[in-house]
Amino acid sequence: MAKLPYLNRNDLPEADRFIWDDFVKVRGTAPGNIHRTIANAPNLLRRFVDLANELRNGTQLDPKLRELALLTVGRLTGAEYEFVHHWNMALRLGLKREQLEQLAHFESSAEFNQDERAVMRYAAEATNSVKVSDATFEALRRFLDNRRVMELVMNVAVYNAVARVIVPCGVELEPGTKKN
Repeated sequence: MAKLPYLNRNDLPEADRFIWDDFVKVRGTAPGNIHRTIANAPNLLRRFVDLANELRNGTQLDPKLRELALLTVGRLTGAEYEFVHHWNMALRLGLKREQLEQLAHFESSAEFNQDERAVMRYAAEATNSVKVSDATFEALRRFLDNRRVMELVMNVAVYNAVARVIVPCGVELEPGTKKN
């Protein structure tokens, strides 16, 4: 159950309503419950949306690798909202359902290649213990340049922060939203 209200455009101070309008313009949809929760602090919503848009649309990291990392974060933190939304996004990007069904067994599953395992291992270590082993980090450097490594690091860090908003605030899936 949500512990903070899901705000709508008209709940925001008039001077902050442009944040909602810009969101709709950029994403082509109304803000979801995570955004409507963060809207309780409009100054933070504006910056959060900008960073989320950059991580989603402004990086060179392969979007499929990004989604595998974010699904790992969502799964390990118990952030159902994050997990379901990114499950659906991963399918739209072309990841196979068989892969998604094997996320908990990525280390041994034949559904994942070496690079995908390295990304999920990084996400798991960063999520579970913050510290990442040298071996895991070096596995990323084998196929990602410095820019893409940092883009992965930032995605995992930011979505760990997102999980730490979703779970304590009880952010619920929007009505009708489920894993496809």
